[in-house]
Amino acid sequence: ALPISPTGQALPVARFDRCAACTMSSKYSSLSPDERGHSSWFLTRTNKEHQATMEHPFMRTIYAENFDKEAYAQYLAGQFLLFRELEDLVSRHKAELPLSAVFDEALHRSKALERDLRHWFGEHWEQKAATPSAAATLYLEQLRSDANDPWLLLCHHFLQYNAVLSGGQFLGGKVQARAASSPPQGAEFYAFDLPQGESTHARVQRYLDALDQLDIGEELRGRMLVCMQKVYALLLQMFDEAYNLAQVEGISYADSQGKGPKRKGPPPPPMAPGNRAFTAAELLRHNGSAPGLPILTSVLGRVYNVSVAKDLFGKGGPYEMFAGHDGTYNLAVMTLKKGTLDKFKYELEAEDKECLADWIAYFDNRYSQPLGELSDRQHPISLGDLPRATKIPFEDMDDEDEQPSAPAAPPASRL
Repeated sequence: ALPISPTGQALPVARFDRCAACTMSSKYSSLSPDERGHSSWFLTRTNKEHQATMEHPFMRTIYAENFDKEAYAQYLAGQFLLFRELEDLVSRHKAELPLSAVFDEALHRSKALERDLRHWFGEHWEQKAATPSAAATLYLEQLRSDANDPWLLLCHHFLQYNAVLSGGQFLGGKVQARAASSPPQGAEFYAFDLPQGESTHARVQRYLDALDQLDIGEELRGRMLVCMQKVYALLLQMFDEAYNLAQVEGISYADSQGKGPKRKGPPPPPMAPGNRAFTAAELLRHNGSAPGLPILTSVLGRVYNVSVAKDLFGKGGPYEMFAGHDGTYNLAVMTLKKGTLDKFKYELEAEDKECLADWIAYFDNRYSQPLGELSDRQHPISLGDLPRATKIPFEDMDDEDEQPSAPAAPPASRL
C-alpha cells in the first residue's frame, strides 16, 4: 500500500535517482495543505520506490502463496523488532507535535506480530526472533538515529503503518492461504481493530488528512523526503535478505489479480474518445446512485464507463468519490481530497504529468475506449502536453525493459 502498502519487481536501489534537491525547490512547496497536501507531495515523489517494493521477488512469493515458511518467519521477526522499536520511540513523543497528530494505539502491530510469530516459529518464537538479522540491524540503527528528530520519526510512522493498512487485506488473505490453518492463524499482522464502520481505506485517508494539517516548510519537507527514500532502501534490503533464504519463483501483482502476462514494450498511445459529448451535470448524474445508469468518471475530460469496477467506484467503494466527477488533478498529484475533484485551474510539474500519462494508459487498458469527452469544461493541459506513458500501472515490469529515467507508476494501492 502501501502498502502504501508492505506491499512490494526488483529494481536496484541505485535506480532511485530522483533528485531531492530538485523536488525541494518545487513551486508546490509554498502551497497550503488545502491546495496540495503534504501526503500527496510525498506520495508522488516516492512512486518509484513504492513500485519496487510492490514487485520485489519476495513479495511475488506472497502473491503466489508459495513463499518459504521459514523465510517468511525470519522476515516477520524483522518486522516485529522494527515495529516494537518504532512503537516505543513514538510513544515517548505521543503528546507532542508532529507525532501527536497521528498517534493511535489501534495501529500498533507488535502484539499482532507476536501472535503471528508464535504460529510460524512455534512456542520458542521469542528465542528465534531475539537477534536481529543484518538487514534488520541496519534498519533499527537508522530508526534510532532518526528518532532524534520527531519529524524523521514521523516518516517511518507514515510509511510503515499506511503500508500495512492499505495492503493488509490483500496480503493477509495470501498469508492465511499459505498458513492453511483452522481456525485461520498467522496473518494478524495485517488485521486492524478499527472503530466500528471504519474501513482500512478510510483510516488511511484519516491519517493523510492529519498529516496534511501539519506545518511542514520547504526545507523540512525535503529532509523528510530523503528520509523516506532511505526507509524504502532499507526495506528492500530486508526483502532481499528474506528472498535469499529461499529463492522461490513467485508471480507478479498483476498476475495475482488475474490480469495475465505483461504487455511487451510501452503502452499504446491514448485511445481516441468516442463522439459523445457530456456536460459536467450529466456526468454527475452517473455517480452510481441512479438505478440503471452506468457509473462514469472523467480523466482529462475523457469520460470512462467504470461500471465493471462497481466494487471500487460504486456506493461504499474506496473510490466512490470519483464516480460522476473529473478526477484529473487528484490522479496527477495522488490525493484523495474531495475538494480537488472537478478542478480545472491548476499547474502540474513534470512528475505529475508523468503520473497522469500513466493513469490515462491504465484507464484505457482497464476500461477501454472513453465514451466521449466533457463539453463544457476545459483543462489547462491536453494530451499533447503529457509525456508518452512508459508503463501501465500495476502491470509487471521486466528489469531489462526498465530504464532509470522512466516515470514511476502510481502505487498499487490505488484504483
